[in-house]
Amino acid sequence: MTKDELFDGVLAEMERVWGELGFGGEFEAYDWLLTHYGITQEDDNTWMDICAQDRGELQDALADLAEDQRAEVEAFLADDARVTDFLKKLLQRYQSSDAVYQHGDG
Repeated sequence: MTKDELFDGVLAEMERVWGELGFGGEFEAYDWLLTHYGITQEDDNTWMDICAQDRGELQDALADLAEDQRAEVEAFLADDARVTDFLKKLLQRYQSSDAVYQHGDG
């Protein structure tokens, strides 16, 4: 699969898992994500960096990071092979279960 196909595949899986309300990044949701899919908050942060780059919003997304942290994220995102590998593994994790997140009432 291409990087774009993997990206779209992850989006589709996220819609299946999180539903219309999506993933809000709450502590409980991160705990659930780790338990059911083995996906960490760090994995999600990397995913968000990839999304920010895709939307042309990377500089804004990295604004609060120290210069060395920004450089590290930018180096990762510039390496198509590393990004593709990350997306492939993220997609495999999302496809590893049929668990669907049940959002609370509030």
